[in-house]
Amino acid sequence: MGTDKAQSNDWLKDNRGALPSIIAVIAVTVFWAVGGIGEIRYLADASSFMALLTGLYIVLAAMAVSIIITTLALTDLAGRYARPRNRREG
Repeated sequence: MGTDKAQSNDWLKDNRGALPSIIAVIAVTVFWAVGGIGEIRYLADASSFMALLTGLYIVLAAMAVSIIITTLALTDLAGRYARPRNRREG
């Protein structure tokens, strides 16, 4: 049991630089899941055409930003884990 905690702490120490990218990918995934459900509800309850159009433009901008964030985060993670690790054993 104690080794599991030690291993997770070691992983966290070794990958501290990757945490922002991992958190960004998780946040965008949650945004897309929650946003999809919320947007369907918003489209059903739209009171006017202008409110609907404004909401759709805001969602379009948020989707574009989330795609950019995901691309940057995945590029960072791929570059970080594609390079060989030069660690000294001992």
